[in-house]
Amino acid sequence: MNTILHNLLATGIKIGGGIVGTKLVSGGWKLATGHSAPKDATDETLPIVEALAFAFVSAGIGALLKVAGQRGAGKAIGKIEAKTGRNIDNEV
Repeated sequence: MNTILHNLLATGIKIGGGIVGTKLVSGGWKLATGHSAPKDATDETLPIVEALAFAFVSAGIGALLKVAGQRGAGKAIGKIEAKTGRNIDNEV
């Protein structure tokens, strides 16, 4: 199911999830390390191990949010189609 509506819903879910994910990663990083999340990977005072760890954590959260967004949009479209009894494929 790769409809325009699906893509729009998935994009909206990913944007919202990205905002929440950024807050979660930043808060979790501060809790785990005791200092703020790195803002600039080119900062020479930032240890490379810390920069890489933050990059891996952020990328993992981003990948999870992408999958959740796509699945959430698919479920939403399925519910709409079940409720209306119509296939809304490419109607937007």
